[in-house]
Amino acid sequence: MPTLILTETALLVLDKAEEKQGEFRHYTGILTMHGAARLAVITSDDALLKRTLGHLTPFVRRERDFNGNFPNYFCGGNGTAWLHLLGKFPEAKDEVRRYAEITLNESVRDRDGILCMPKCPEQEKIWIDVAFAVTPFLLFAGLALEEDKYIEDAWQQTAKMVRQFNDPACDLLHQSKNFNGAGNFSEDHWSRGNGWGMLALTELVNYLPESDPRRPEAEEMFVRLCKGCLAVQDENGMFHQELTDHTSFVETSGTGLLLYGFGVGIEKGLLGDEFRVALEKGLKGYMSYIALDGSVLNTCRGCLCPGNGTIEEYKAMTFPINDPHAFGPVLLSFGQAIRVGIDSITA
Repeated sequence: MPTLILTETALLVLDKAEEKQGEFRHYTGILTMHGAARLAVITSDDALLKRTLGHLTPFVRRERDFNGNFPNYFCGGNGTAWLHLLGKFPEAKDEVRRYAEITLNESVRDRDGILCMPKCPEQEKIWIDVAFAVTPFLLFAGLALEEDKYIEDAWQQTAKMVRQFNDPACDLLHQSKNFNGAGNFSEDHWSRGNGWGMLALTELVNYLPESDPRRPEAEEMFVRLCKGCLAVQDENGMFHQELTDHTSFVETSGTGLLLYGFGVGIEKGLLGDEFRVALEKGLKGYMSYIALDGSVLNTCRGCLCPGNGTIEEYKAMTFPINDPHAFGPVLLSFGQAIRVGIDSITA
């Protein structure tokens, strides 16, 4: 049986991302660059770090613009702030502060302070994707710049959404509110939507100081979501488009984000042995959806409360090869697996 090296596969996926995403001007590039930065640091790969900085530097220098809903994208987003926090991107300091201030003070918010769809602020449309977009950036910026106001907003964005979107029947998250009518939640337990929430909670438990008063609730939310996800992992270690329905298609971007969370939870001692089993099983299953040229299969295309937000409408979404959401979750989950001592998978 062949042994598959996680680093080798991840680099092939990054090659494919560069081929398909070019200058990473789409918000999915934020996720790809965050994953590439983490992989470079975890594996002490100076060439990969240089490669990643080569993609991020034009944003920091304002030589490259961006198309997206949130201002922190303009400096390269989460990966830029994270590398600055680690001291590996000192020239990003002013831009990280600039966009943290803009995000904090100029973003459109609903009545609870959650960033909402800027195109129609009066409708107060909120969606869990914002947790990925805003929380890691503000958290890393706050830690790097010693500005608790950024950390507090990072925490509040995710905590408020998780409280609203949690389905107590299964401890999974719905994606959105007010997109399918005032006061209405989407009915889904969408794979990548839960992955977005997982990513934000993962970074909170990964980086909030042990003494931080926000940490206990962050850990509780994180563990609860991990347990909810573990309960719906399939026999091959994968997660499906509608997490609670295994007749829906296997969805790889959510799978990668959830496995990333499992890996950090294992490292932090928040998750038990059953999660390491789930991580290893998930990585093996994940590999079967990555082609020899680094192409990634079965990633749901862009999705925000389709139709009336019913489960059936989420299940009907398409999943093209190499959708731009596909690449970052591979890099994040594989990098974290390497960090906890899993560097290869036997197919």
